[in-house]
Amino acid sequence: MPGVPSGRACEGCRRQKKKCDEQQPSCSRCLRLNIPCIGSGQRRFKFQQEYAVSLRPKKGKLKGPSSGEQTSSSSSDEDQRELGRPCVQPSNDLTILGQAFVRAIHASTDLRYNLAWAYGGFLRDVPPRLGTNEALDTAADAVVSMHSSFCVNRTMSVRALGKYSHALHTLRSYLDDPRKASSTDTLCAVMLLLIVQGFLGTHGNVSTGHAEGAAQILKARKHFRPRDDFEAKLLLTLRGPVLFEGLFTDRISLRGKEWEDLVENDLDGDSPDGQMMRCLARVPGIRERTATSFPGDPEFDVLRDDARSLYETYQGVLTALQARTTEIEVPRATGSQHFLLTRLYVHYQRLYGIGLTVAIILNCLLRALDPDDDTLELESTYFAQEIMFISESAKAFRPLGSHYMMVCLLTAWVGTRDVLLRATVEKELNFFQNDFDGSTAAEAAAEFELKLRRAPGFDKV
Repeated sequence: MPGVPSGRACEGCRRQKKKCDEQQPSCSRCLRLNIPCIGSGQRRFKFQQEYAVSLRPKKGKLKGPSSGEQTSSSSSDEDQRELGRPCVQPSNDLTILGQAFVRAIHASTDLRYNLAWAYGGFLRDVPPRLGTNEALDTAADAVVSMHSSFCVNRTMSVRALGKYSHALHTLRSYLDDPRKASSTDTLCAVMLLLIVQGFLGTHGNVSTGHAEGAAQILKARKHFRPRDDFEAKLLLTLRGPVLFEGLFTDRISLRGKEWEDLVENDLDGDSPDGQMMRCLARVPGIRERTATSFPGDPEFDVLRDDARSLYETYQGVLTALQARTTEIEVPRATGSQHFLLTRLYVHYQRLYGIGLTVAIILNCLLRALDPDDDTLELESTYFAQEIMFISESAKAFRPLGSHYMMVCLLTAWVGTRDVLLRATVEKELNFFQNDFDGSTAAEAAAEFELKLRRAPGFDKV
């Protein structure tokens, strides 16, 4: 189209005549200069005023029609003129929201800012569901607004915070209605607000309240099995935050078998990922038993043996997670294969990092029950060192693509007593922490450790 730029560079690079890498939502140059990035990777269109074009009859000698035919011909010409006018594509708040949501999760969006990459593939199925549940719509609007504000300047705008407040108010009204509260879309709205909470920062506090709400919705249903494919994808992501928060608070009122039912999912089956979640789901049950078992009692010996058996079983799962990561040889691949293998490698590396976090949690639980086993402390230190190794390569995907490293590093700090390693972990945690709430690593680690010490079963670590 004449007069319209054919390139997809952002406005800042185009004005300065600089080469733009066209990354979304922000190009590298704008990120480096810490300036707003507008229009990166987007086509530009030139809009013109619409005019109706009258249809003129061709010149020539034609036989004059009768009066009835003239009326019919005139009506036909009017219809042709109406059909000939170009239609304007309708646009409203819902379609604008859907388009913005798609941009945030599209495969072409940089992994550093891709919401689907950071928080779960279920997000790809959210846009078609918009418009049927107000709680979901307002939560999606809050996520998009928070994401946009975060990508531009790493802070939350007043507008984004206002949308989050509105989403919370809408969700509360839906939770007061038993029929609406049990719907899949309402459960999805809770998960979206969990994502928003991540943008706001936690200062080491693992309890957000949203995971507690999700657990209450699932418990009210009397079952934890997914109703459809979308809910299966949703629970695949949601079970992690609910289970992890359940380790540190008694407000999530699930019990033994309910935790195990929560993590069962056909999408990961017997994969190392699924086995990891099944092992972690047994921790709340062991924690409950520590409240009524004391050293010297026969029940305490059985409890300690169960914790050790769980820990030893998990070592095989952790080995499988590590082996799957090291088997991928990215440098040998080229072209599109290199792109796909890189994503697969980073995905497996992320799961291995989370697996190491689970290993430290199981290690701490066993150390509380068997404090005389000195090898446990050495193994926990090794797990922390492995997390530090992963954090080096995870830096390339800051901020959202490496958001998971926050909880990994906090757990590594708590899991080791090595003073030098703790100082190194704290320095690394500061690096990732600055992307979000800006609190210091020392503050976050102290808060996290306090939560752990107060949790039954971990109080003697």
